[in-house]
Formats: sequence, structure tokens, C-alpha cells
Amino acid sequence: MGHAVMTHTQNQPREIHPHRLSAPTANQVNELLDQADQYADNRELAASALLHREVIRLIGIRPPASGELARCTCQACYCAAIFDAAKARTYLDGTVEFVQCETCADEHRLTGEE
Repeated sequence: MGHAVMTHTQNQPREIHPHRLSAPTANQVNELLDQADQYADNRELAASALLHREVIRLIGIRPPASGELARCTCQACYCAAIFDAAKARTYLDGTVEFVQCETCADEHRLTGEE
């Protein structure tokens, strides 16, 4: 009789909301993601990728195929989910770009024209 092998990643969530983390962990995640954004802005992509991997390990979500995380900055509900950046939807409000997770984009898609 064969045995089914289930990997740990299948049981991990694909996203997490920072309010479900302890305050120190949520603060550390925000600091790491801010640093990763700064590295990416300066085209230091290897350093940015390392920080994304550290955040993935820290919060225990399933590693996204893209290896990159995004934070939902939806102005309609402020959900702040951390999720696979490949699934992000963006919109401009003036000159500021905002990010919506899949749930926000499905429930209240914003275009910046509101």
C-alpha cells in the first residue's frame, strides 16, 4: 500500500493579515518589507528577494511562485493583507499607486476615478 505525501506548504495560508500577527512580529514584517521596497527601488533585487524570503519564513505563509510579496493598500477597507505580488491589482489615485489583494479587487475594485 502506498502512502500519500503531503507537504507542509499545502497547509500554509496563501496570505495573512497583519492584525493576526503579534505586534512585534507585525512591526518586524513591516520593517522588512519597507527595506525590501527600498532595495527594489535601487535595483538591488537580490537583497530585496532575500528580505521577502525572510518575511515568508517569519509569517509562515506558502511561498508564492513569484517569490515576491505585496501589501494591500486598498483605500476602501484598509485590509493590509500580505500576499503573492503576482496577484496584486493596482490603481492610481492622482500620482500615488495603491495595491489591492484579490479579495479587495473582487469585492470593491478601485480605479482611482472614484
